[in-house]
Amino acid sequence: MALTAELARTYFEMRGAQDQLAVARRNADNQRSTLVLTQQRLDAGRGTAFDTERARAQLSFTLASIPDLEARVAAAQYGIGVLVGRPPAKLASELDTVVALPALPAVVTVASPDSLVRRRPDVASAERQLAAEHAFVGVAKADYLPRITVGGSAGYSASALGSLGDDGTFRYSVGPVLSWPALNLGRVKARVDESRAREAEAQARYTQTVLRALQEVETGLVRYRTARARVERIHDAAEASTRAAELARLRFTGGVADFLQVLDAERTQLEAEEQLAQSRTDAATAYAALYQALGGGTLE
Repeated sequence: MALTAELARTYFEMRGAQDQLAVARRNADNQRSTLVLTQQRLDAGRGTAFDTERARAQLSFTLASIPDLEARVAAAQYGIGVLVGRPPAKLASELDTVVALPALPAVVTVASPDSLVRRRPDVASAERQLAAEHAFVGVAKADYLPRITVGGSAGYSASALGSLGDDGTFRYSVGPVLSWPALNLGRVKARVDESRAREAEAQARYTQTVLRALQEVETGLVRYRTARARVERIHDAAEASTRAAELARLRFTGGVADFLQVLDAERTQLEAEEQLAQSRTDAATAYAALYQALGGGTLE
């Protein structure tokens, strides 16, 4: 289960990094077009070298972010190769094709987190350990009671060594044997107290494990819900910033706006699209973490 969750998280991070890389390359193309436009205006005597250099600087900053994103994609691909037990370089070539992150449910509901978390291996282990320690207490308390066993013996008995084995020398006896540790009750009580202490420890460990599991489930639900809300808000902001950048370029081309508005709009567009890609990745990884917190339970 932990392996599945880790694999999902790494896969989501890889797709998110690929999305951010596509955003950077797309914005670099737009900024390159802007740089060409400013250079043409400069050559025609209608622009300034200042605008051209600012456009060149913004393009250079965007291009500088691409190698780091490419490294993140490659690292995630190699990590997936290790998790699935395949040569990382060979698997990376299969993952080069960009695929969008899977669609996630808008709302996740868990009918009864208290019952679902008991599917978790750590909770099941703590529960079985508690049951075992409870049984050991009963075994230790049984030493207070007398024990009756059946004993027997068989052999030959004769007055002379030479007559052993003759008729009438074979003897046997069978009967109950009663034992009671009357003189060792203190030791029995110490063993019972020790068993009860281990049972109390197991009970505390079980309670702690259940509470920690519930905490992870509730935290996972909150994180996923807030991550989904953040995606929606940033999606609206990214669409608005894209429209604003297009309008700023049109106004600059028409000569009704200065180049500073174009730079600011393009920078805002890049930041919004990067945050949108990251927020989608965060929502997907939060979904994987919630799956693990529920012990692999079905999410609705």
